[in-house]
Amino acid sequence: MAIWAWATYCVGQTNTAATKPGLALPANASTKKADEFLATLRPPTSVNTLESGNDLLLDFPDVAAAGPVRVKAVSTIPNTDGIWLLSLSPQPDSGAALFAAVTLSPSSLPDTTLLLNLTKTQPILLVVRARGSYYGLQREIKIGNLSPDLKKK
Repeated sequence: MAIWAWATYCVGQTNTAATKPGLALPANASTKKADEFLATLRPPTSVNTLESGNDLLLDFPDVAAAGPVRVKAVSTIPNTDGIWLLSLSPQPDSGAALFAAVTLSPSSLPDTTLLLNLTKTQPILLVVRARGSYYGLQREIKIGNLSPDLKKK
């Protein structure tokens, strides 16, 4: 009986480890335009095939006022040579998902700060290419009306 339990445990572990976790996307996210852009990269990729972005950081205010928002993107993955910031908000047919693209030499520090002009709360996707693979991290930037007291700080 102990052998059966051990075999079941090992099979369960093997199956779980083989499953690749995807990005957790909010219900209002749309990957259509992001996938269209990611297909143009060399090699092409898509939102569903991105590796986990555990070594990526997106830093921005908890709540930002509409207008320019400072967003910092950092990768601790060695040999990072590209950083892309994409919107996952539904876009009109003529719209584009790309906010920014940064090309890096593999020896450079993969750390960039961008100023994005945002008017509404939206999910964004950080995509990084390193060592020939693509990694992704999704976060939501909340845009709201700040009280006069908070604007002074």
